[in-house]
Amino acid sequence: MKKNFILAFLLLLSCLNVTAAVSIDLEQEYRKLDEAIERTDQYVQERENRIRAYKTARGNINNDRAQYELSRNLYEEYRPYMSDSAIHYISRCIILAERMNDRIRADECRLLLAFQCIESGMYHEAMDVLNSIDEKRINDANNLRCYYGTFAHLYQELGYYCKVPSLQGKYYAKQDEYYQLIDTTGVSMNDDKALQMREIQRFAAGDGKGALHFSDLRLKQVKEGSHEYAIVAFYRYLDYSLLGDSVQARYWVTQSALSDVKNAVMDQGAMWELANKLMSDGDLDRAYRYIHFAWQCASKFNTVKRNSQISPVLTAISDNYEASLKRANRLLGVLAVVSSLLAVLFMMILFYSNSQRKKLALARNELSNSNTQLAQLNSQLSDLNSQLIKTNVQLNESNRVKDEYVGRFIHLCSFYIDRLDEMRKRVNKMVKSKDMDALYKFTEGNELRDKNLTELYEMFDSTFLHLFPNFVDDFNALLRPECRITLPDKGTLNTDVRIFALIRLGIEDSSRIAEFLHYSVNTIYNYRAKIKNGAQGNRDSFESRVKAIGM
Repeated sequence: MKKNFILAFLLLLSCLNVTAAVSIDLEQEYRKLDEAIERTDQYVQERENRIRAYKTARGNINNDRAQYELSRNLYEEYRPYMSDSAIHYISRCIILAERMNDRIRADECRLLLAFQCIESGMYHEAMDVLNSIDEKRINDANNLRCYYGTFAHLYQELGYYCKVPSLQGKYYAKQDEYYQLIDTTGVSMNDDKALQMREIQRFAAGDGKGALHFSDLRLKQVKEGSHEYAIVAFYRYLDYSLLGDSVQARYWVTQSALSDVKNAVMDQGAMWELANKLMSDGDLDRAYRYIHFAWQCASKFNTVKRNSQISPVLTAISDNYEASLKRANRLLGVLAVVSSLLAVLFMMILFYSNSQRKKLALARNELSNSNTQLAQLNSQLSDLNSQLIKTNVQLNESNRVKDEYVGRFIHLCSFYIDRLDEMRKRVNKMVKSKDMDALYKFTEGNELRDKNLTELYEMFDSTFLHLFPNFVDDFNALLRPECRITLPDKGTLNTDVRIFALIRLGIEDSSRIAEFLHYSVNTIYNYRAKIKNGAQGNRDSFESRVKAIGM
């Protein structure tokens, strides 16, 4: 019973794993990659900013150790970005390390230079650099491990690209020899470089599961989305390809390409691999976009190796495009014949339709006449409705203005009743105390009148602008630019604008305007004439256009 339960559980777990594998949405991953490619300029700018900062700091420092650190940082930035610049700065690091008598750093940088040459396809140069290092004088275990590992990597590349079988076997034998020497260094084999070497060994031996085991260990040590993550993801793609799991393989090569794009990596090995896979799937449009992007990156990285890898894929995709175009042209020919036949059929149908149309012409004419009369009636009714709507809008506007001003008027009346009562009490007090001088002084000047007028105009201005907040801008729009009015205070009108504000409210008579503003009728007339002379268009219709503001 217990044994059966365990078997059932393992079977369920297996099903879940299968389901998880199948649930990978490759199309969604491709869309993420497409979006990242669209933002390539942003990622490149971020890397360029870091490079610029390091170069600026490097130009301000004369200390060899600080110069070494900054040159090393520049090498790390250029390593996946521009091969020539990476070689330049790691060579500079070698010079600085030797100047500081630091043999460990000098050897380390020579090994990095050799590795960069290998990645760039400069195998002869890499061999010369490695041969310039005296193995017996390497006194650092990590450097010795890297020395053997770099030699192994060089012979692996030579074997992979060699077309002579006898030499290919020789190179792979040298690769295995150096991998075995790594074990003699006594260095911990738990860091990423060591695990990578183990993974490559198992992959070269055809042991996909063993390689994937070391890949799983590496995956735990890298940050998702980093350049190191892209490298681990690319090796996982190779491992899964060896195991025959195409879904996982495409997923991980896509993850590698996505991380490379986001990190502005120009050594786009994963991208051209993905393009090659998509081409085999028949997705030519996306394959072309990816290989074209990889080609642009390779041009910036500037290595013969990557260009030679991309060129065959680019050629193959181009040939497939041409074949696809030929198929489309053949299909177009077939469609042209079918279209011709359909055109003949259409002409026959059209001839029949015309004969039927003539029979219906008389009935249509009668119906047309009836429709014309109905349309005329509808037009008249529409005009009446439009006039009615316009009248309703004007009435609503007039009611809104009246309601606002009635409310303000009632408030103002109440305010002035209170003020008159206060003045009465004050005068009464002066009369009782027979303080005639104070009474005379209180009633002598125009200060009280001016103050009341100021308050009246302020109330009028605020009420009007509350009702028509855009009146000043709309009013100026009716004037020529040089005649437009600028108010010192947005909440207050001047006399020019106040006159036309009264006209907008329906008070057109100059005598009534003069009475409200305490000016002579002739002065009001002159103000109106001056403003109308600055109008855009016909000056005679200016006041009518003012009345229409806010409707």
